[in-house]
Amino acid sequence: MYYLCNPKSSFMFKTSKIIFVAFISMLLFNGCKGNKGSNKVYKDVVVLHSLSDSKGLNPHATSDAEARKQYDNIYQGMIGYDCASMNPVPVLAKEMPIVTMLAKGMEITYEIKPEASWENGSPVTADDYIFSLKSGVCPKVTNEHEKQDLEIITDVKIDPANPKKFTVVLKEQYIKYLDATGNTVRVMPEYKFDPEKVLRKYTIAQLLDSKSAANSDPKITAFADFYNGEKANRDPNYVNGSGPYKLEKWETGQRIILVKKDNWWGEKYKTTNQFFEANPKRLQFETINDFNTAITALQDEKLDEIYVTPAKDFIELDNSPKFKANFIKSEPNMLVYAYLGLNTRDKILSDIKVRQALAHLVNVDQIIEKVQYGKAERVVGPILPAKKNDYNADLKPYDFSVEKSKALLAEAGWKDSDGDGILDKVIDGKKTDFKIKYSFNQGNPTRETIGLLCQQMFKQVGIELTIGSMDWSLYQDELKKGNSQMFYGSWIQDPTPDDQKQIFHSNSRNGGSNYAGWGNSVSDALIDQIRTEMDETKRGLLNKQLQKMLYDEVPNIFLYTQNFRNCIHKRFENLHEGPVYPGFWAAGFKVKDGYKVEDDKTATAKTK
Repeated sequence: MYYLCNPKSSFMFKTSKIIFVAFISMLLFNGCKGNKGSNKVYKDVVVLHSLSDSKGLNPHATSDAEARKQYDNIYQGMIGYDCASMNPVPVLAKEMPIVTMLAKGMEITYEIKPEASWENGSPVTADDYIFSLKSGVCPKVTNEHEKQDLEIITDVKIDPANPKKFTVVLKEQYIKYLDATGNTVRVMPEYKFDPEKVLRKYTIAQLLDSKSAANSDPKITAFADFYNGEKANRDPNYVNGSGPYKLEKWETGQRIILVKKDNWWGEKYKTTNQFFEANPKRLQFETINDFNTAITALQDEKLDEIYVTPAKDFIELDNSPKFKANFIKSEPNMLVYAYLGLNTRDKILSDIKVRQALAHLVNVDQIIEKVQYGKAERVVGPILPAKKNDYNADLKPYDFSVEKSKALLAEAGWKDSDGDGILDKVIDGKKTDFKIKYSFNQGNPTRETIGLLCQQMFKQVGIELTIGSMDWSLYQDELKKGNSQMFYGSWIQDPTPDDQKQIFHSNSRNGGSNYAGWGNSVSDALIDQIRTEMDETKRGLLNKQLQKMLYDEVPNIFLYTQNFRNCIHKRFENLHEGPVYPGFWAAGFKVKDGYKVEDDKTATAKTK
């Protein structure tokens, strides 16, 4: 949506009507058009905001959403999802794969584009795909989030007549077969990351088997250390795939700069889909972990894009003449839900009645009204309301009720036995006060505000909630270790069928994304059944059963879904706005006619 300037003026000069009207008209024209047509010269770069440093740029060794915004421009999959339509489109693949359904299992056949090549000029081949797949299931590589998708793959067969053609074999039919084989596996150059071909010594099954020799092979350990380490994640000599950009510079805590490759092989496909559009010379990700500072940088045109987490700040930008002169707001639907995670393995939070009591103490409607300023929709589970076949509309949100909470806590044995205002209970023979900690990442005022609201709500029944923030990397590490009691989470989804294994299966507790530690044999069996049920109607019924279990046992207090709140500079067009994260495609940004951009070769200004 484009925002026009306010036509009101505060000038009070008493002069002729003609001069006055002409003067005001000139002001309005220049203010509303921003710097278009002015003498300002922009660099050939898109500067995007990052709230914190990425953990790394190896897609097979990080689950960081911020990193994904960056490595999407460096490493390619066989397919990708168009931002606007959400449809899968071929990227490295010559065309969409051929899918063969077997009595048990599936086969997916891909062929890599003939022109696809690496930095050294060598072709991207099926061997590179197999290496990348194996790296995703390799022992000791920190990518448990990927193993949930890839463990269903048993083999990859290369066409003996064509080194770019291969067939991926799945042991079962899988609802996310296209995403797992085509998007999760980002293809990386084997010659650069595994020159000794260590992973070729083991089959996919052997790498997945925790009892195989691969787990004790020192060469596998050395490979994993390298693959998880700084070179594979931060070194410009390594962070370079088949995509249009490569890592130019990483200044820790300040910025990550990607530079467009010269003579990139994909240029001939630039009209095919967004993944072959690479218009800016550079993509610069500027780390500013204080939102007030970031907003100021945006208004001063030191940033070209920002996702504004605080809804209040997003709304109030309409009052800034500098913002309205130079930026637009972009608010497409977002495939995401927010939640408060509860560590079900914690001695206080392991009781279902306690977690239900907390659900009654979180006033979600107030959070949506006061924190999100109405710019959110409440959810009751991990499946978004738009997915009508799978969404359980029979579940009603937990109502805010201090009395219901007190009753549940009393049933669970909590009372204030010593009159100090804090509930207590004997656990494992020891008197335990009901004191828990809420954790969130630094620089996120929305998450802090929600914690403060919960602190006030919990105090009404005798629960002491402390609040603590930490650096993003440390925050993620603590979650993975299961050290957080109560935490804020946000789950970004792809436009694929919902597979909850990564976040709710008990096998995902250690190293995966099941930070709440929830799950049992019944829920695990249900999740496994959903993963392989290809009939949409039957799968919808199973998904509704799982939502009911999550609703009753409350490993998460589900909050809301929302639209993107992106702000993008007016000089850009061809944004590819849509629901797929991050809501736009920065590499596709084109500078509109009339804006002046520095010519990188001559260091002079020219009009695009």
